[in-house]
Amino acid sequence: MDRDNAACAWNSWYSGGEGQRVIADPHRRLMYLRQNMLNEATHALRRNGGTARVALYVCTWSSASDAEEQFALLRAVAVRRAMRVGAEFTDGHGPGAVEQRTGLLKALTQVRQGFVDGILCPDFSHISPHLDEYERVLRTTAQRRWFVALGLPETTAGL
Repeated sequence: MDRDNAACAWNSWYSGGEGQRVIADPHRRLMYLRQNMLNEATHALRRNGGTARVALYVCTWSSASDAEEQFALLRAVAVRRAMRVGAEFTDGHGPGAVEQRTGLLKALTQVRQGFVDGILCPDFSHISPHLDEYERVLRTTAQRRWFVALGLPETTAGL
């Protein structure tokens, strides 16, 4: 509930007595939602003496060598953030519907079965370029106390 309230606080606010509503950047709102989820999960793991284990996930638009370059960068991010890499998954030909991507579904299965604690991706567009679908994945993982970590935050991806 606190996580939802924090996300809503970044979603909109009212200005002045005239009731003008200002909508904040949805990328920033999703970034705070994801960061809160990640912080809660990693703090709980550290309190219990554990280290976050992640499945790397990349959705490629081109060749297998592109995927390997992305995985190399993600491995470096994982080391820098003191995370252990449990498995690597990929989908080719760009993002389709989440339910149709076998690599992403396999990564989520690894999390569900307890082999890893979360997923690490280069940026949010690897999960879904559609913000509503990406938010649905974030909320689903948050409900289960999993996490999504990104190499680039939502506010800088694609710039």
